[in-house]
Amino acid sequence: MDVTFDAGSWWSYLLVFLAAATPVIEVLVVIPAAVLAGLAPLPATVLAFAGNLTTVVIAVVAGDRLLGWWRRRRPPRPGGPGRRAERARHLAQRYGVPGLAFIAPISTGTHIAALAALATGADRPRVLRWMAAGLAVWAVAVGVAAVAGVDAFR
Repeated sequence: MDVTFDAGSWWSYLLVFLAAATPVIEVLVVIPAAVLAGLAPLPATVLAFAGNLTTVVIAVVAGDRLLGWWRRRRPPRPGGPGRRAERARHLAQRYGVPGLAFIAPISTGTHIAALAALATGADRPRVLRWMAAGLAVWAVAVGVAAVAGVDAFR
């Protein structure tokens, strides 16, 4: 399989980036489709990752600002959050974000998972780090699997 980048088909790679940036479409779909279409796997994987991560960053920044606005408008609860609510928030922050990040592409999608992580009270940098890590692992795994699958059928 050819793994070199053909600059003459730059528009094909642009479509990979844009397709991966679409919130409904994940790297799980885009990378195999790109490899099956004959695009070089490495640039297709990198561009699919970059496209998906770009819109995840936009969703996280916008979602964080929207949640902040919502929390400022809502009157504070008398006595503050309960002990259970604080503990649940702490556990969600500690274990929930990595879990969401790594299961997101096959469950809810990365965009929804990132917004859900914010809604549990996780901070923006933590959500972005874990979502980027989860997407990177999935992109590499799917890229390798797509290349192996295409090579196996040749």
